[in-house]
Amino acid sequence: MSSPCWQFIHPGKPRTVDEVMEILLRNRNIDAAFLDGTLKDLEPHLAMQGLAEGAALMAGHLEAGNKMVLVGDYDCDGVTSLAQMVHFLRDIGFEKWDVVVPLRSEGYGVPLWLAERHPDARLVVAMDCGTLDVAAVEALRARRVDVIVIDHHEVPDSGLAPASVLINPKRASCPSTFKEFCSAGLTLLFLVQLRRTLNGRFGKPSLGGKYLVLSAIGTVADMAPLVSGNRILVRSGLQCLNTESYLPARELASVAGLSGRCLTAGHIGYYLGPRLNAAGRMDDARVALDLLVGEDPLLVRSLAQELNRLNGRRQAQEDLILREIRRVLNEGKDAFAERRTLVLGHADWPPGIVGIAASRVQQELHYGPVIILSVDEARGTARGSGRSVPGFDLHGALARCDDLLLRWGGHKMAAGLTLAIDRMEAFAERFETVAREAPETMFVPSGKVDAELDLKLISPKLVQTLGRLEPHGLGNPAPTFAVRKTRVGIRKAFGKEGNHLRLVLGKDTNGIYWRGAERFRTAGFEAETLLDVVFQVEWDDFRSEPVATVKDVGRLF
Repeated sequence: MSSPCWQFIHPGKPRTVDEVMEILLRNRNIDAAFLDGTLKDLEPHLAMQGLAEGAALMAGHLEAGNKMVLVGDYDCDGVTSLAQMVHFLRDIGFEKWDVVVPLRSEGYGVPLWLAERHPDARLVVAMDCGTLDVAAVEALRARRVDVIVIDHHEVPDSGLAPASVLINPKRASCPSTFKEFCSAGLTLLFLVQLRRTLNGRFGKPSLGGKYLVLSAIGTVADMAPLVSGNRILVRSGLQCLNTESYLPARELASVAGLSGRCLTAGHIGYYLGPRLNAAGRMDDARVALDLLVGEDPLLVRSLAQELNRLNGRRQAQEDLILREIRRVLNEGKDAFAERRTLVLGHADWPPGIVGIAASRVQQELHYGPVIILSVDEARGTARGSGRSVPGFDLHGALARCDDLLLRWGGHKMAAGLTLAIDRMEAFAERFETVAREAPETMFVPSGKVDAELDLKLISPKLVQTLGRLEPHGLGNPAPTFAVRKTRVGIRKAFGKEGNHLRLVLGKDTNGIYWRGAERFRTAGFEAETLLDVVFQVEWDDFRSEPVATVKDVGRLF
């Protein structure tokens, strides 16, 4: 895939670290209030539709001693939501509850069998699912079971499950000014409201520490925009993660090789989140949940090691899928060259891996909406995941293909779907037709550079100053800089396949270019060629110095 078309947001070249920060704030249209928001600033979000009603309903069941069932999705957002609810019930000493985490093979959502297998339940709390699980919720309500849904998936005009209480800020009727909380964040807000409603009748457990850590992990791993309330939750959660002893997170960081580091949102996104998600992708998400609610040090360590092993298997299978897709695209260059979308499926591709494979394909092979499917020939169906590009509403596009799908749902940027095998080709063509209606520029990779930066400004002070903007993610990207026409030297290649590079930029600035060897090989850069470099400034924990993390090199401007 070709380099993005890079554009400068700010045309000038800052002379000092303070000027760099001023430019970054202007580029993001933010001020000190954004930088310094605290948990107190979450108070207005407690007026979200359904929070007070749901808290009152659950409080009544708690006081009556009724049996509860907690059900959550098998991904990181669902599991961290479940873990918060489990911790809360333990902390208040309530014991009449069960947990249900469906296997990925059972499909997304509240399982249809829930009502029959838990006939004594009086309350079901569904997290990160439930908004559209009409049949399952109807079955529960028919047995006079109350259902509270805490969810953040897109809400259509019709077809909502008949929950007793639906907490979803994306409802048209919800007055919430911020619609982008994920379920882990919503669950924490719900527990704050529940604790207030109980008013000390079960004690008043602290909702900091592990609760904030879990909320932060779920928010980052689900790629929710790190602005407004999400920024406050993640910022506070990271503070707890780095200053308090939450055993499961500490052990998970240890097996990921992060012991002793100051953890950031990036560490959650690239190390902790994938290991928690690996349980549901490769085996059973209960492994991740058991870790997050574990209290015995030996058991927690063992579960962390198991998640690390599952993540290694996931990485290996993901690489196999990517190599196969690369081969298919190379062999069909002419057929794929003009397509804006990509829909591919195979019987050997595990359903738990196709979503993350779709992300990799989009990043490395095809910039556009990508859907990767796991084909089940015995059942005659294909089930998979899609990833979109900024500006293209994947949820809306799938709605245009509804008659060709058996089941689907998700967000503007990511979705899951199931369809009959004999409809795959028709779906691929319809999906492409929908994408053809969008502007062509939407399918050309592009990137924003905050400003041109003198390499002499890269220093510990700059790293510390940039740290005030963290956590970074959607809505608040990491600051990106560029230097024009500078010498780029390769110090060494590293990694198992030698695909990463340590570089020297200009006279003596250290750089690192992840997966950069392929770029240098295919571009054929000569040793003394002056190149443009797009990079971010980070702290190198191993060398205890700033480093320019290279995003692109070449003749870019």
